[in-house]
Amino acid sequence: MGSFLNTFSPFVLDNHISVKAASLYSGYSFQYLRRLLRATQLKGTKLGQVWFIEKSSLDRYLMQAAQTIDNRFGPQSKRVF
Repeated sequence: MGSFLNTFSPFVLDNHISVKAASLYSGYSFQYLRRLLRATQLKGTKLGQVWFIEKSSLDRYLMQAAQTIDNRFGPQSKRVF
């Protein structure tokens, strides 16, 4: 997954990634990720109107979501026809 983030290097800042890059990385919509940031379930920083998510916080959240039995909170995969 490291090479994925290098592709989006303009969206990576130190240990933070933009919500747009995090959406592509995780499979969650950017609206849902911003909601998690506002609810402090993800750690991040807001610069102007752009949120940046701590990569470690996102990885921790993804691991917790993968271990849960309730599939409503997992990332939504996009169908390719």
